[in-house]
Amino acid sequence: MSSPPETLTARGEASRQSLIEAGRAELLETGGTLEVANVAQRAEVSAGLLYRYFAGKDGLVAAVVHAFYDSYEAAVFATSLAPDSSWVERERLRLTREIDFLCDEPLAAVIVGRRLREPAAAQADAERLASQIDLAARNVAHGQRAGEIDSTIDPRLVAAAFMGAFRELMAEALSRDVTPSRASLLDTTWRLGASIIPGADA
Repeated sequence: MSSPPETLTARGEASRQSLIEAGRAELLETGGTLEVANVAQRAEVSAGLLYRYFAGKDGLVAAVVHAFYDSYEAAVFATSLAPDSSWVERERLRLTREIDFLCDEPLAAVIVGRRLREPAAAQADAERLASQIDLAARNVAHGQRAGEIDSTIDPRLVAAAFMGAFRELMAEALSRDVTPSRASLLDTTWRLGASIIPGADA
């Protein structure tokens, strides 16, 4: 998860968050590019304040990307879903929630939909994808311990394969002029998962 580089006062944290929100608004308006002067103007602060908190444009871009993933993971991975249900049932609920989040969150079309053209975003995106692969691997391992998934597969390898494929699927969907229906996205994702993770189609 993202965090300020130093301990900030309440006022300082508010200023930092205001700049992140301004950066988010800038990316949404431009469709994937960010200019420091424009962000500072949106936040009604000096450009120098932006450099104080983020050390420059790259730091702000990374902070906006991390804030997006913080919300993503809180909505999808940090929530307990039907604990008494089977692994397959919980996974379908989680995928439904994940697709809903990505379709409802405007910034997903920029970050996941391959429209973010700021180089600094690539490292932050890669870091968070690796984190999501870790979460998915633990999820697969849980299904194995429950006896619902083939115990001979490597959890991290199949998690990496699925997350990579899912990200490309959603990138394609979110980059289209008309996003496919959520039901179609869920069905396609479910078929994809069943082809990668033995037992996921139960």
